[in-house]
Amino acid sequence: MNGMAETAQLEAAVQALSDIVKMNTVNNHEQLVADYLVTLLKQHGIEAQSIEYAPGRVNLVAEIGDGHGPVVALDGHEDTVALGDADKWHTDPLAATIKDNRLYGRGVTDMKAGLMAEVFAMIALHDQDAPLHGTVRLLATVGEEVDHLGAEQLTELGYADDIQTLICAEPSGADKQLLLTKSIQAMLGVDGDTAQRMADANPTTEQHFIELAHKGSLTYTIKAQGVAAHSSMPAIGQNAIDMLMTYYQKQTAYFDSFKTIVNPVLGPTVPVVTLISGGEQVNTVPASAEMSVKIRTIPELRNDRLIKDLEAIIAECNADGANLTMDIASSFYPVHTPEDSQLVQLAKKVGEQVLQQRLPYFGAPGGTDASSYIVKSPDMQVIVFGPGNITAHQVNEYVDLDMYGRFIEIYQKMITELLA
Repeated sequence: MNGMAETAQLEAAVQALSDIVKMNTVNNHEQLVADYLVTLLKQHGIEAQSIEYAPGRVNLVAEIGDGHGPVVALDGHEDTVALGDADKWHTDPLAATIKDNRLYGRGVTDMKAGLMAEVFAMIALHDQDAPLHGTVRLLATVGEEVDHLGAEQLTELGYADDIQTLICAEPSGADKQLLLTKSIQAMLGVDGDTAQRMADANPTTEQHFIELAHKGSLTYTIKAQGVAAHSSMPAIGQNAIDMLMTYYQKQTAYFDSFKTIVNPVLGPTVPVVTLISGGEQVNTVPASAEMSVKIRTIPELRNDRLIKDLEAIIAECNADGANLTMDIASSFYPVHTPEDSQLVQLAKKVGEQVLQQRLPYFGAPGGTDASSYIVKSPDMQVIVFGPGNITAHQVNEYVDLDMYGRFIEIYQKMITELLA
């Protein structure tokens, strides 16, 4: 592609990004983005499928390639978090203001820039008739910020069944000056001198990372059902708090048993009892009690194994006279792709060339849509790597437009090599 064509492509990509940032998709109304993408892709001869989650909430799936080979999926979500305090924004969060080559707006870094970089990479490859021996599948989802609603739906419908490789375009960067802070250095496991050399060698404004792992999460509530009675006659009742506390002690012992099981990137499983309640009044044997737990999970102790073990503890308690049940609010699987995998090594090679910087590896405590897709394909290779930075969810959220353009190029080159 010549320089003029590249300039025109980037201008079109920036305009499209501006257009969708102006759409208010705060955990709803994602159909605005999906409809826009249907029209945009059709202009380039790419058919897209709209999949409704709920009225006004629409996922989008689009594919290119010859279908004779592996499936490379590109994931991005259409929703955003709340706008935040408008008085603290320097610009209107829905105005898509461009200043000093930064585009400001809610959701631009998390993750409309990543989504549109994937879209324009697909458009460029299709327009160039690039020989792609396999399938590139775009998955644009609703409700990622709250329980991965769209990704869960697409997984149930089978769109993740045959994915070998997934590129999630969530933001992977930070202002490179943050390399000089102790917290970032600790995260990377480098000293101050090494961090300074990384910053000095980076000619761009941002330092990026390849996220090759992130924790999953399991959220559940244990409910105890007892029988109320006057506190002076507890023998005729059943104390739900006692039941719950017996379970709690067994659960704590179980959690203690796997403290030494550690993922090399993500560290240990992290369980936290976050809510507990029980009883009705001080002179009544409590008829009900419940406890909620949040566990950040690792591949070595996947959610399905944890659930099975916890159900065994409940069965043990119930066999001794308790009446306990478990309600699972959400279950998102952990992700870890080894450093020596094809996908990670390709991202490192192409990314370091295009971004002109060393790309450290990183594991994150929070999750992405990948947690839903990987349930159907445990061997799926996944990276989180995209334009954007740590202004996600903050006021004055922005994306560096230079980085936005570079990631369009990165995705094109990676897809071309993956489907050569």
